[in-house]
Amino acid sequence: MTEYASSPIAIIGNGYAALAVAQQLVKRGVAVRIIGPATRFGRGTAYGAVRPEHLLNVPAERMGWDADAPGDFADWLGLEGDARRAFLPRSRYGDYLLSRWDALVEAHGDRIEVIGQPVTGLQPDDAGWRITLADSRTLTSRDVVLALGNAEAPVAPDAANIVTQPWAAGALERIPADAPVLVLGSGLTMIDIASTLLLRGHHGGIHALSRRGLTPDLHPEPPLPPHAPSHELLHAFATQRLSRAVRLLRQASGQGIAPAALADGLRPHVATIWRGLKPATRARFLRHLRPWWDRMRHRVPGEVMQRLRDAEREGRFSLRAGRLIAHRDGVAEIQPRGTRERMRLPATWRVHATGWDGDAARLAAHPALHTLIAEGLAMPDPLGLGLACDAHGQLLGRDGPTSRLHLIGNLRRGECWESSAVPELRAQAAALAERLAPA
Repeated sequence: MTEYASSPIAIIGNGYAALAVAQQLVKRGVAVRIIGPATRFGRGTAYGAVRPEHLLNVPAERMGWDADAPGDFADWLGLEGDARRAFLPRSRYGDYLLSRWDALVEAHGDRIEVIGQPVTGLQPDDAGWRITLADSRTLTSRDVVLALGNAEAPVAPDAANIVTQPWAAGALERIPADAPVLVLGSGLTMIDIASTLLLRGHHGGIHALSRRGLTPDLHPEPPLPPHAPSHELLHAFATQRLSRAVRLLRQASGQGIAPAALADGLRPHVATIWRGLKPATRARFLRHLRPWWDRMRHRVPGEVMQRLRDAEREGRFSLRAGRLIAHRDGVAEIQPRGTRERMRLPATWRVHATGWDGDAARLAAHPALHTLIAEGLAMPDPLGLGLACDAHGQLLGRDGPTSRLHLIGNLRRGECWESSAVPELRAQAAALAERLAPA
């Protein structure tokens, strides 16, 4: 038992969530060991291989890495006044994270160990965990925190003229500037992809396709204060009446309340609302309302959307609602929404921008999760929203809670729904550290 009791808490991951929970533990006097691939350390996928046109979707003044100092990013940049509300390049936020991490290591390096190796296995052993690394080393830890982001499993290289991993190094550079491109999806990822192609001078035509053809709303300028949800709206959610909730939101919008203000007002209540929904109601939400919520909640700066509007006016970009029927020989056959007709679009390249896929098969293929799922120590969320866990982030297995195995980040969506943005993740990090630190 001494081996485990004296070992640092292991944090598996190398992105923002891993750094945030490590920082919260270290400042409480707890030793940590961060384990994950050395590439993109601290930046992860979100703040790693990004270009200057890829902007944060949260104002700088709300992006501090510490829950106790939400304005720290803007402070670090020396921003004042309206500049603190700017939407800055994501790569700049990655610089900030590494700067703050380096300062933490300089001050508390005796409590921090970083191991640049992927994890290939997790096994319970006595009162703790044995962690197997890609180089065959084995480590021990009493507690393990999974901070795996989207838990992207290794996949085969993309087929010719198809990009399924747009964030992979050089993925979009493969596409010739004169090639017609079909982008599947119309959310934030599509906008980043289209922006990159357009700024590279792409002139072959970009066609975005999604079921409803919805793009994210714009951040209002100037910013609007959140509109607190009415008692009637919260009661509609609590009693599983989604149709009633939608009517109330539409009424509020008809009275001049901006969707952004409605979404921001609901945000502090989302976890409570989600936890109160029955599985069948959650499934109905995902099937019918999720695209509309995502549009209100995950917004973009106006300058980013203007780039696409300009390209649309110039004939270099189009957006359609419908579904892909077939794609071969440089032609995409689609069925426009609401019709039985088929139309053909030139598309020698296809890029997948449909967002995160958290289904069971994909999670089970992840090296760090494979054994856990196979042995019933972890279970995929039944709706494909990550891993099953309780309200504190403790993993749930076939026989109940799995001792000393914790979760932070996007894989908690099935438990609290909103679990990807920095404000939510830093709150999770603080709460988790409070539970793990000795009293």
